[in-house]
Order: sequence, then structure tokens, then C-alpha cells
Amino acid sequence: MYKICILWLALFCIHSTYSQQTDFKNIDFSKADNIAKSQRKSKLKDLNKLTILLTQNLDTDIEKFRAIYMWVTHNIANDHRLYKKNNRKRKKFANDSIALEEWNSKLKRELFKKLLKRKKTICTGYSYLIKEMSEIVGIEAPMVPGIGKMNELTEEDFKYPNHTWNAVKINEKWYLCDPTWASGISYPEQGRFIFDYNDGYFLSDPEIFIINHYPVDSKWSLLEKNIPAFKDFLEAPLIYGSAYNSLSKHLLPKKMHHEIMENESVKFQYVLKKEIDVNKIKFAIVTGDNESIRKPEAIKTGNNLSLQLPFKNRGFYDVHLYFDDQLIATYTVRVTK
Repeated sequence: MYKICILWLALFCIHSTYSQQTDFKNIDFSKADNIAKSQRKSKLKDLNKLTILLTQNLDTDIEKFRAIYMWVTHNIANDHRLYKKNNRKRKKFANDSIALEEWNSKLKRELFKKLLKRKKTICTGYSYLIKEMSEIVGIEAPMVPGIGKMNELTEEDFKYPNHTWNAVKINEKWYLCDPTWASGISYPEQGRFIFDYNDGYFLSDPEIFIINHYPVDSKWSLLEKNIPAFKDFLEAPLIYGSAYNSLSKHLLPKKMHHEIMENESVKFQYVLKKEIDVNKIKFAIVTGDNESIRKPEAIKTGNNLSLQLPFKNRGFYDVHLYFDDQLIATYTVRVTK
């Protein structure tokens, strides 16, 4: 899925407090979710009125934020045509700062016009709505610009940020969320967007979030230690939306690409977010036009999951990890003699 955004530097102070969705595991979000659903036909012409309708009967900040977040992610569609147009313009004006600034100003006008009239936008519009609506009810939810990774990338691909998400302050602690990727899936070739909400991007664990979200300002990683270098971010495995529902940490392997010898194994290690059936874990191994399904050696201790996958024969393999038919991550393995 492709997303593109405008640089928007968020200059806020944060507490380096480790935060994640499980902090609110005892909160029942059904009331907030139902309120958001009841306002599905509401327009964006009066943002204050809409926000009050969403939050006035909720008692806590986390429930108010949840109602706002759920409304945005279930009602605002991703505009891939605007993404493509923006991408072309930014490449065209990459070496002309004046023309680029003029285009950015024009884009903002077009972006918010489409957002208000058609409820379609790109990531900047999603995070802007979250920020503005949250502020109406006294919740800080700054926009966070950075790099969003959904495929293999190089440093040359990122002369400027390509994505924007939000941090949110609840009960004096900071959390991370991505309303754009949570909202659904874009099909660029067909010019379609399908709403398909992913709750894994709501108050995500910072250690899983950083694999696909690299902020311009490292403080918004919400990681006190071991903030990865940009090179490490680029070399990390590909993880998908399903991973955010299943994992709180991706520990091993650190890189996507691996070289091993014949009869050696690759080790995988994760911290699980929820209970899974280890018998439903599988790897799809692709080499050339051939695909095979293999079951790994699996050891599960509490929330910790360790997998091991041996490779007997030389070759280059694309390795796709599945939990119960949900694609979690992709790696590559080159086996030499």
C-alpha cells in the first residue's frame, strides 16, 4: 500500500515512558466504537460539532481518543491518485526548492478541499484530523513525520519523509498510532481503496512500530534505548499489518537478507501480543517458480516464540512467515556451499 505525505515537524516535548495498547487492556472500548459507528454519515464541515458528538458521553481521555480515531479510520478513504500526483511533482521539483514549496502550498489546498468535500485524503490529512479533533477535547496528538516502510528501500529513496502518523498523550504517557495504515488497503493498479480496519496500529508497541515507522525526530520513536540507525531500519525485515495484531516485538532476525551455508538454519524470535496456535505457524518458501510450505521447529514459552528453519540445498529463497494464514513477515535467504 502506498502512502505519501508532506513534511510537518512536530515540536513537542515528550516523556520517554514506555507505552502500548496493553496499558488499557481493562478498558471496554465498545461504547466509544459504537458512538463512532453511529456518526458514520456525519460530514466534516463542522469539526467541533462532530468531535463533541463523538466524545460528550465518554468519561475518559482514552475513550474519547478511541472514538475520534475510530471515526477517522472508518470514514476517511485513502486517495491514491493524489499520492501519485504528489509523487510526480516532488520528483520533478526535487532540485528546485522554490517550485517545491509552491507545489506543497497548492497540495495543501487540494488536500483539504478533497478531505472536506469527499472524505478522501493522504496520510497528512488523516493525521491532521486526529490532531485537530483531539485538541478540541484537550488531548495532545501531534503529527509525526517520517519514513513509512512497506517494501524494500534504499537511502536514495528518502530525500524527504514520505509518511505521517500521530503520537498521543494519555494520562501523562505518550503512545503511537497510524490512522492511515489502520484504515484499509489501497489497490493502486485498480484505483480502489477498501476500508479494512486494523486495530494493531492503535497505540502500537514502540518496538514493533519502529520497524516500519522511522520518525524525523528520534524522540518520537518513544524508545529510551537502542533506537536503530537509519541503515538498520532499511535493512530490517518486511513486516505486514497482521504482525501488528500478533506481535509486540520482533527480536530476530534483525535483517531481511541472510547468507548461510548448506544445512544451516535461520533462527526467528518474537514476543507475542496474543495467544496463537503454534501448529498453525508455517513458512511459504519461494524459489524461482516453485513454492513449498514448511513447518518450523517451534518453541513457545509464555509470550516468547522461537522458530528455527533449516536449509539443506543451495539457492536463493523468499521466506514468508504466516500465523494461521495471516502474512506476518518476509525474509530472504541465500544458501551457499
